[in-house]
Parts: sequence; C-alpha cells; structure tokens
Amino acid sequence: MTYCAPPLPGVSLAAPGPRPVPPSPGAGGLDRARARLAARLVAAAGPDGLLRAPCDSRMLETALALRLLTVTDVDPDARERLTRRLKTGLDEGAPDPVQEAAARAALGEYADGRGALARLLGGFDHFTAGRKHLMFRTVLAELGADAFAGLPDPGSAFEARGQQRWLITEMAALKVLHAFGTRSPRLVTEDDWRALEPCALPGPPPYGNHLARVLALLALRLRPRYAAAVRERARELRNVLREDGGLPFLTGMDVFATATGGLALAGAGAPVATLRALAAALASHQNRDGGWGFDRGVGQSDVDDTAYCVEFLRTVPPERPGAGPGPGTETAAGERYLLARQGEDGGFPTFERGTASEVAITAAAVNALAPEPAHRAAVAAAVRFVTARQEAAGPYERSWSLNESNALFRTVLAHDSFLAVAPGHPAAAGAARARARAAARLLETQNRDGGWGHVPSDPSDPISTAYALIAVARTPGARIATARAVRHLLERQRPDGGFTSRPDQAGPRPLAYHVPLLTDVCVLLGLNHARAGLPGL
Repeated sequence: MTYCAPPLPGVSLAAPGPRPVPPSPGAGGLDRARARLAARLVAAAGPDGLLRAPCDSRMLETALALRLLTVTDVDPDARERLTRRLKTGLDEGAPDPVQEAAARAALGEYADGRGALARLLGGFDHFTAGRKHLMFRTVLAELGADAFAGLPDPGSAFEARGQQRWLITEMAALKVLHAFGTRSPRLVTEDDWRALEPCALPGPPPYGNHLARVLALLALRLRPRYAAAVRERARELRNVLREDGGLPFLTGMDVFATATGGLALAGAGAPVATLRALAAALASHQNRDGGWGFDRGVGQSDVDDTAYCVEFLRTVPPERPGAGPGPGTETAAGERYLLARQGEDGGFPTFERGTASEVAITAAAVNALAPEPAHRAAVAAAVRFVTARQEAAGPYERSWSLNESNALFRTVLAHDSFLAVAPGHPAAAGAARARARAAARLLETQNRDGGWGHVPSDPSDPISTAYALIAVARTPGARIATARAVRHLLERQRPDGGFTSRPDQAGPRPLAYHVPLLTDVCVLLGLNHARAGLPGL
C-alpha cells in the first residue's frame, strides 16, 4: 500500500519510518480503503496536532439552550436559529421520545414528558437508571413537558459526592431547579451554588460539557446575584452553535479521537514521524493526575481516555534512546492513574474509584496495562472481573456506546492481551472461555448483509460493523464472517474515503450523540485487524 496523505504541520509523511507490508493481490481494495481512511485522519489534525473531532448538535441541548435564551430574553437571532433546528429535527424524526418531548415543550407545543420517559427508560437496565429517571423528569419539567408538583420527593437523590465533576455540577443544577419548581428553595445550600459558579465564568464550558453548563445557567438565573453573568453566558451561546443552528452535548472528543486514531494510523503503517506528532500532542494535554480527559481543556480524567492514550503512546518509539522525558514518562504516569482507580472487585469504573466497575472500561484498562509485567496481578484481577460478568446471566453490556459489539470487541482484545502475556495463569482458562463466548455472540448475530447493528436484529451500520470486525478478524475459523464484514464496509465507503454511520456514543446514558470522525477511526481499526488477521483477504 502506498501511504499518501496531507502532512501534519511540520511533519512529512514521506519521513523515514516503518512502511506497510506490500499488499497481496487479493488485498488491493482493502488497502486502498485503508489508505483513503488514513489520509482523512491525518487531514483532520489541527494546528496543535490533535485530531479535530467535533460533536454534532443534539435536540436536548438545543431545547435547553432555547429555554435559557427565552427566560433571559437575549439574542433573538440565536433563538430563531435554535427554533429552526428543533423544528427541522422534529420534521426529520427525533432520535428518542425524551428529546422529542423536550423539543416540543421548548417550542411551546404539548408534550407528554412522563410517557416519553417511560418509553425511553422502560428497558434501560443500568446502575444509573434511577438517577437518569429523576434527571430527565426534572429537565422535562423545566421545559414544561412535566409538572414539578408531580415529581416524587427526591430525598438525597441529587447527592453526587465521589462522582465525576461534571455530574456533580449537573446534579446540583437539577436540585436547584427541582427545589424552586416545587417552591422549596430552602433546600438549596451554599455548597450547591458554589458547585454551579464555574459555569458562570467566561470561556469554554467546564469539563467540555454543554449540557451541564446550560443546566447550571438555568439554575443560576434563579439567584439574583448571578443574573448578569447568566445573561452574558447566554449571549455567548451563539458562538458555539453548530452549522445547523443546534447546540452539541460536548465541545468535542479530540483527545479520544487522537488516541484511537493514532492506534488506527499505526496499524495502517503511518510513518513514525506522524505518530510522534500525535503522541506529542497527546502528551501536552495530560492532566496533573496522570490521566486524560476526552477533549482539550477537560481536567476531569477518565479511565477510558487514559487507557487508549497509554496504549497508543506505548506504540510510538522514542526519537532517541535515553533522550530524557518523553512518551515513556507520560505512559508511566497514565498507568499509575489507572491502577489508582481499580476497585476492590478487580474492575475499573469510568471516573472515580469507589463507583461501579464496568466491563468495557475494565477491558480498556487491561489492554493498556497488560504489556507491563509489574501490573500482572492487577490485570489478572481485572480479567477475573470481566470473565465473571460475561459468564453471569443477563444482557450484554452497553455502556458509553449503544453497541453490544463495542463491549464485546474490547473484551476479546483484553482476553487476548492477557492470554498472550500469562498463558499459564490460573485465570487463563476462564478468560479463554469468556473470549470464545464473546466471539460466538458476534458470529451468531452477524446480519445477512455482512454487517452488525447496535443490537441483534438492528440494521447494519459502519461503526457497529467495525467494532465487531475487530474481534471477528482475530478469531480462528472466522474467515468467511470477516470477509463478509469487510465487503459490507468497502461497499459503503463514500467517494471522499469516509463513512456515514448512525450515532453510537451515549451520554447521559442512554441518550445518543454523534462524533462523525470516530466512525472513520473505528472502521480503519477494524480494517487493520482484518488485514493483519487475513493477509490474503
């Protein structure tokens, strides 16, 4: 494969470095598809070296932004843009019942918030389900699609100590809205107001989260001392609206996309100089605690982003042996961050130690930590956690992704990582069984067109198919399934080399949001695994 793509600033893609193995005669189409995807990823790099991965607008944040601008009576032009976006979204079909109810209420139309919430969360089996029910009912009540008077007494339900910082902000805002909506402002404490104050400051939203900030501003408007600042921040919303006039959930996922995109480019044979440029950009955004957040300026580190950053940095060779601080230093700090968050059950949460461990997040940590022998005990404990969860009865996990295939491919990689470094370990037999079960689930649920959807029976889409392909391509005896999946993807590549897929990310779970660049990243990862697993494909 000839690798040709626009260079990163100051980096030539023709620089010396490892080159891809020449394709076999049957692999030409696959390698051309990989080269076009790799070119798109390199072209997505911004001036600071991170891949730019903006988030599409979403109806929930758009509705809340319209509510904020309406109650503060600012910026009629921005209100008109938000209104048009909501109307267009309703005409095209809202992504879920809650966002439809939010949009209709923000537009002054009738909306049955309780019915919408029942339809959204009726089958939502997750440890956050109770909190989400209270959250969405409060939001819909603020928008007018529910009645504050009909909300149950929340007690300590808004308590978020020990949770991630943006969630603490979010829950404080909801508590204020609930208290004032039920005419019980005495329930709000000075600590609640202090938790919201950072959202009244100029600049990007704290923690890269537009939803948390808009909720905080709606709450802060209820205290006169914050009124002027709230109006100023409301006026600034026009600067962060997307091209379609809507507001996104997040500022973007540039750090996450650079780490995963770096892994994809490494697998596609990108020159070392290109990978070093991406690694240097990531290193410059490492937080003081050794971890990484999902976007530039996000000081809340998390296990998922940190695991991918560690994994990518480890693939990049240093410029000179013994050259001093470099990727190795950042990798070690990232590993310490991960180890400090491992729970007593052996699993890893997304954010803070002591909160619930999750299968997909634990698998990501295993993949980051397994290559280092000093972490073998921690890795074995994590693998046991994943194995036990996979062997338990119940649905397959869908967490920060709406895909079954996301958690399944991560666990397959985690089991492979562990089995490669500790084949004789007492936990190896269980890992092998769990790995076989995960692969069998994917093989059993492949659609007739060769792809996969979010869950079995869903129509196929590129990102779901790419997730599954990563695991299937590594599975002995799955050559036909791999070839069908590759064919499915190649038939759907756009003329510009990219892919279009349905939204896959979830937050607040189970609401979907979309970062288009991640589809290209994940498809390239999947095609790389197919190319490595079946050289003659």
